[in-house]
Amino acid sequence: MSVQDSVATPAINFKGDAAFRFLGLPTQVRASAQTTNGAFGLVEHWEMLPGFASPYHTHHREDESFYILQGQIAFVIDGKWHRVGPGGFVFGPREIPHGFKVVGDEPARMLLQATPGGFEQFVIGLGQPLTDPIAPPDIPKLIEAAARYGIDILGPLPEEPESSANSHCEAEAGDLKSLNRRWIAAFNERNWETEHAFRSDDFRAILSGAPAPLDNEAWSGFLKGFVTAFPDSVIEIEDCIAEGHTVVTRWSLRGTHRSEFQGIPATGRAVQFNGIEFNRVRDGKLVEHVSQFDLAGLMRQLNA
Repeated sequence: MSVQDSVATPAINFKGDAAFRFLGLPTQVRASAQTTNGAFGLVEHWEMLPGFASPYHTHHREDESFYILQGQIAFVIDGKWHRVGPGGFVFGPREIPHGFKVVGDEPARMLLQATPGGFEQFVIGLGQPLTDPIAPPDIPKLIEAAARYGIDILGPLPEEPESSANSHCEAEAGDLKSLNRRWIAAFNERNWETEHAFRSDDFRAILSGAPAPLDNEAWSGFLKGFVTAFPDSVIEIEDCIAEGHTVVTRWSLRGTHRSEFQGIPATGRAVQFNGIEFNRVRDGKLVEHVSQFDLAGLMRQLNA
């Protein structure tokens, strides 16, 4: 056999190709054993609704790897629970029982890779048309098909300890607070590229005194105009709390009026005012920023 003969046939998949439902989940096989020389199979589940749970199961022929693209998923590996969000990776080795469930209040999206390939044929074999109504899986059929592919269906997932879920909530709140602090630090450092990277594509800001919400472009213009007027401005965080998908920060800002601001020529005056902001986070990005601050107090300091 030549080297050329051993190379897998090139394959390209698109979102609309051969989509189906597996255990009720919209599913796409992205790569198969046939197109990877048996190396792996790759499956995408792109809309996993909150509350969905896989069976607790064990693979004897392949290892599973999971990459989270969206949402929050709790995995149980050999009885131990781990909660994972976007960008997270989980390894489910063969001979070790494992499973997962979608947690939170948003749908999840995930890539599942099985190594070596072959498991994707099990997924295809149990597939149903996307147009069919979602129905509970046929458990006897699932168990029988799984056995043919070297998979033991062990039953429903074990209970997740309450302490595991609570510790995740604490960690998630810490992540939100850290994100907000880093966003404010980017402003203080005038690192506009980093500051912009924290915002989602559909970001909007609602500000005291602004007649309408600001999109990404308008927000960038507002920031740069503000630091032109107050070039030494610095935000200091007074307090920060987080719950769910929202982080709230109370802050104070100080600076010197060196250029025109809202029609007021430079006064050279030092100013300081307070504010509070509510930031809603989705998939690790700021999607909505609501800021209430003492605009009237600022104007009084400028003798406006």
